Amino acid sequence: SNGRSVNAFGVPTQSASAQPVFQASYEVDVFGKNRHAWQAKKWQTAAAEAQQAATQVSVSTAVVRLYVQLTALQAQKQLLHNTLRSREQTLKIAQDKARVGYSSQLELNQAQAEYAATQQQIPVNQKAIAQSQHALSTLIGSVPQALPAASSLKSLRMPSVPVSLPSEVLNQRPDIAAAAYALAASDAQLKSSRAQFLPTLQLSATDGVLLSSALSIDPVHIWAVGGSILAPLFQGGRLTAQFEQATSVRDEAAWQYRASVLKALQEVEDQLVAEKSLREQQAALQAQLRAVGSALQHANNRYHAGYSPYLEVLDAQRALYQLQVQEIQLHSDVLLSQVALYQALGGGWTVSKKVN
Repeated sequence: SNGRSVNAFGVPTQSASAQPVFQASYEVDVFGKNRHAWQAKKWQTAAAEAQQAATQVSVSTAVVRLYVQLTALQAQKQLLHNTLRSREQTLKIAQDKARVGYSSQLELNQAQAEYAATQQQIPVNQKAIAQSQHALSTLIGSVPQALPAASSLKSLRMPSVPVSLPSEVLNQRPDIAAAAYALAASDAQLKSSRAQFLPTLQLSATDGVLLSSALSIDPVHIWAVGGSILAPLFQGGRLTAQFEQATSVRDEAAWQYRASVLKALQEVEDQLVAEKSLREQQAALQAQLRAVGSALQHANNRYHAGYSPYLEVLDAQRALYQLQVQEIQLHSDVLLSQVALYQALGGGWTVSKKVN
């Protein structure tokens, strides 16, 4: 600083001074206010990381789910082409019989209608395949394009689900981990808010020099050491309101953690029941497929021999086609239920080494 003043004798004087000083202060965390606040931030960071892991599991299962659906659509496409070839052969037989007068025009029209009905389903299937490919491309971060599917739907297999699962496997669910970290953070924040009511101890120190043109001795070493104890007296209810808010946040986090655990148990139980039910449904469907396939063979033999009308063949063909479509959908549902179980368990049914 620079200054000019007039002394008592009316003589102006001018002075220049500089005071480089190092100051340090330290708050002794006697009651853990700062320590608990730091722990709260640490648990909040862990909760955010767990939420990120939950998003990663959600995205990965969404990719697998779309891939299974795409493969199922490809299987339906192959079924449609096989059915169309079968309908074409039946149509040729009906045309030959109608040409020589062995069958009526009604049977020919029925065969033509069935062939056209199968043919018109192919563009619908192709549109669904294209849309699934575009959605899968977007999900994996690329431009919409055609993507290869598996060689067959039955080639997609997942590890078998164990009969019983340990409850510890739920600890690896990211949402449960996030809820647990949020509960720990709210508990630490509550302790920090409670410590706000207690006194704080401050230690401070100053060290430096004083350079001044007005001093006879230059420079002068200066220093100071001190401390203070401060206690909140008049806060207008601010600390009480903060403590009550922290208490409410802690209670909410506890209920949220309980709700996350109950939701996880429900989702796992639902998927285990669904997987078992779908397996039983698959076994019954296979028996039905064998029976309807045999009925179609007998209907074809009777029709070619002239013992039954074409309507019996048509009914058997429709029944078999519907069951084959159902078989594809059911196999897809089994895979999707296992994917849902994988997600419900937070990344599979094998207990991770990180789980504690």
